[in-house]
Amino acid sequence: MKREIIFLVVIFNLLFSSCEKDEYTKPIEVSFGFTMDSLQLTESTKSSSFTIDKGSLVVETLEFDGRREQGDDYFFTSEFSTPLQAGLHNQIMNQNVSYDIPQGIYNRIELTLSIGYGNENALCLEGNFNRGPFDEVPVLFEYAFQEQIRINARNKEGGEQIVLSKDNPVKATVRINVPNLFQFVNMNMIKNAETVQINGQEVIRINKETNNTIFNLIATKLDNSIQVVFE
Repeated sequence: MKREIIFLVVIFNLLFSSCEKDEYTKPIEVSFGFTMDSLQLTESTKSSSFTIDKGSLVVETLEFDGRREQGDDYFFTSEFSTPLQAGLHNQIMNQNVSYDIPQGIYNRIELTLSIGYGNENALCLEGNFNRGPFDEVPVLFEYAFQEQIRINARNKEGGEQIVLSKDNPVKATVRINVPNLFQFVNMNMIKNAETVQINGQEVIRINKETNNTIFNLIATKLDNSIQVVFE
């Protein structure tokens, strides 16, 4: 009788272990979205204001590197046949971005975005500079370099541990923190920035060739101004 009990316990443990392992191999769908935090600067006199509230991002590939508490770690690379173009201000993308990822408790998830493609701007941000009443000048920031950006993903509370479970739909949001990106840019810099003519309109253009000093201050913050939140 004792042997039969031991035998049953062993069988139960094997079945439980097998079921538990199956749970860690079952995938769930994780959808990805792209957005931005807008920027607004206003002088104390409120005579001038500077706003960045539109943007787009071009992504060529997305890499996922997840380290799980139980079960095998999971890694994949997704190369878009047509580069992903994401509207950051309206969350509109030219294609759906979702992946089947094994569920489980991930102690760390790192995403690598390869941004830029060909001659397209990898990141484009738009806004306006109001020099005074009825005196508004468009602002255009263009980042034309192709590069890889590594981001440690967070959960919605800000921690690194991320739980992917079939019981809860999961969305990962890639967010451009524009206020952080423009941290070193002040109102006087925008006031004194060079303007160019685009389609007959006066524009403050910030790129590697025009207003290069301002461009460099922004570009150095790019790696630290992109966040990924799983929620």
